[in-house]
Amino acid sequence: MEFDQFLKNLSSGQKKIGGKIFDLVVGRVFKRAYLGFDQKGKEEMEKVFSSGSNEEKDKFVQDYVPDFAKIFEEEVLKIDEEIKAEIGKQI
Repeated sequence: MEFDQFLKNLSSGQKKIGGKIFDLVVGRVFKRAYLGFDQKGKEEMEKVFSSGSNEEKDKFVQDYVPDFAKIFEEEVLKIDEEIKAEIGKQI
């Protein structure tokens, strides 16, 4: 099954929760990146993400967070474990 077809088969609730999880992962990636910057890097990130264009944001990520994909994957795995642990508590 192609990914597009998979997405079409999701309910609106499933799509909504998936979007929220994606936003959570991205937020965690940027938090980790931000906390790893020196003061100048933090100021640059704040400037770009508060008023920059999407192109400026993309360039910032490429220049300052070259391991974005790796961090993203790590955060996905953490959230997966957190969800599993929470489900385990409910059972």
